[in-house]
Amino acid sequence: MLHLILQHILWFMIRTLMSTWRVEVRRADLREKAKTMNPAGSFVFALWHEHVVSVMTGHAWTEPYLALASRSKDGDYAAFISKKMGFTSVRGSSRKGKKDKGGKEALLEYVHKLKLGVSGGLTVDGPKGPRQECKPGIVLMSKETGAPVLPVVALASSFWQFNSWDKFKIPKPFAKIVMLYGEPLLPQTPEEVTEALKSVERELRANLS
Repeated sequence: MLHLILQHILWFMIRTLMSTWRVEVRRADLREKAKTMNPAGSFVFALWHEHVVSVMTGHAWTEPYLALASRSKDGDYAAFISKKMGFTSVRGSSRKGKKDKGGKEALLEYVHKLKLGVSGGLTVDGPKGPRQECKPGIVLMSKETGAPVLPVVALASSFWQFNSWDKFKIPKPFAKIVMLYGEPLLPQTPEEVTEALKSVERELRANLS
């Protein structure tokens, strides 16, 4: 019961913050371009873990994008907030020792929905880093489904930064969030995704106003 109450309190705090943020989306046309690259019409956002709050805010209540969340208590909060923002939560995380935490089933469900035409997003350096280094998962998923990868970066004008592996960021009240998409790609290696995201971030930082 307490766990559920805390989820609602956290959502109230986040929703209050969101009501003060201004969001500017740049190159939204690249979402449509990504859809045309896959007969099913789906694609996968690639984002850094540190930008997840800003990127989710930029996509809230637009489409029921897929969002992976672990089966941990932290994952409960993430899944609850994702649903409140209009996303479709897919639960599961990697195996821990001999304990199956539903990771394989979650990925199978994610892939199945991509093949049905539902797009999603992945924090490609999560869940524990290294920071800003893409892991192979999104590349394998793209190859399996034909869904292109759409790099996206969102930067806030002011933010709180956590002392964590990813330097996790939460925009401060009344911050402006600028979100930029990069060219969609069908990557063969994780390094291609890493470079694409870094290129988008360089472009965005050079053109912030």
